[in-house]
Amino acid sequence: MLKKLHIRILSLCLMLVVALTASAQRPHVSDRLNRNGQVTVEAPKELEKRNNGNVGKQQSTSKDKKVKEKDKKKADPKSEEEKLNELDDDDNTTAKKDEEKKKEEDKKKKEEVTPKKPKRTHTSQQTIEDRGVGYRIQAYTDNNARTAKAAAQKRARDIAMKFPQYRSYISYKAPSWRLRIGDFKTQREAQAALQRIKNVYPNFAREMVIVRDRINIWSND
Repeated sequence: MLKKLHIRILSLCLMLVVALTASAQRPHVSDRLNRNGQVTVEAPKELEKRNNGNVGKQQSTSKDKKVKEKDKKKADPKSEEEKLNELDDDDNTTAKKDEEKKKEEDKKKKEEVTPKKPKRTHTSQQTIEDRGVGYRIQAYTDNNARTAKAAAQKRARDIAMKFPQYRSYISYKAPSWRLRIGDFKTQREAQAALQRIKNVYPNFAREMVIVRDRINIWSND
């Protein structure tokens, strides 16, 4: 009997040792019973440490991202508005260049159409040396007593602005006022001058004709 009792005690001790060893190797988990009868399981310390480490890593990663974004902004200090303004400036510069280019092209075309003024123009120092038969360009004629004289004077000023080398002569021969241009010795000279004036003032072209007239022969002509 004693031997059997000793054997049972030894076997129980071994079982306790095995159980204690197994419990020591397993993570410590404690159950708690709350008032409602539900069991609350406490996480092991190793699991808590692991979760805390993951949270810390996530926080550090978010912090690193924010730091990188700040560094990127510092490296590129220009804001979006400034970049947009720069793009607008580039567009404005291109538009200005195109506008200037267009103006230059228009100017060249105008110069091609407009004849160049001869260097020689008449001056007050020139005097009439003689009178003879030649040609003039009749640029205007009208018999309206109220408006004809003023219209002739205006047209004379307009032509003189572009062709100061040609003298203008306004005269009245009842019942009309008339404007004649130039003192041309030959019809060829008068025809060349007429074509120049028509190119600049096409509105006057219908009224302008070459007429034979007494002309002034000026000094230094």
